[in-house]
Amino acid sequence: MFDDWREYYFLIGSSAGGLIGLMFVVTTLTIGRDIRTIERGQKLYMSPVVSHFAAILLLSGAAIVPNLAVAAFAVLIGVIAIIGIAAGIRITVGILNASDRLTAGWFDIWWYGVAPTVLYLLLAGVSVALGFGAADAQMALAAVLMALLLTSIHNAWDLVTWLAPRSARSGPVEDDGDR
Repeated sequence: MFDDWREYYFLIGSSAGGLIGLMFVVTTLTIGRDIRTIERGQKLYMSPVVSHFAAILLLSGAAIVPNLAVAAFAVLIGVIAIIGIAAGIRITVGILNASDRLTAGWFDIWWYGVAPTVLYLLLAGVSVALGFGAADAQMALAAVLMALLLTSIHNAWDLVTWLAPRSARSGPVEDDGDR
């Protein structure tokens, strides 16, 4: 279906798959932290980033499956978009409710909640456009998935740069109100 895009989807799908593996390494940076902080961080930060990478991997793989019906692919995109929108709203509200610091909270709300939600809304539009055979639907899908990949890379980097200095401290790490 996306024969001209094969290398593109192979590239971003492979990138997402590799970054999922690296997120396992990132979780080791939570050793020594308060369990409540870890659980909140997993629900609002770690798991969503991994989920975004997984959505990119799944859609990239599906895009290069030979003989996949356009309607089936459009439905798959739509289902992932709906799940992503619901998760994005949950994350936005969760960070808003858990935020102890206004500036860090708003940064996190925009990057971890609002931006992915908007991208999943665009993905839902791509699903509809693809279902109706719109000429630019393939280009739109490529753009949205790249934007989601870059947003997720930003968020993963933000997590690492926030966690790493705190895990380097000797002794148990106390919760300072962020993530």
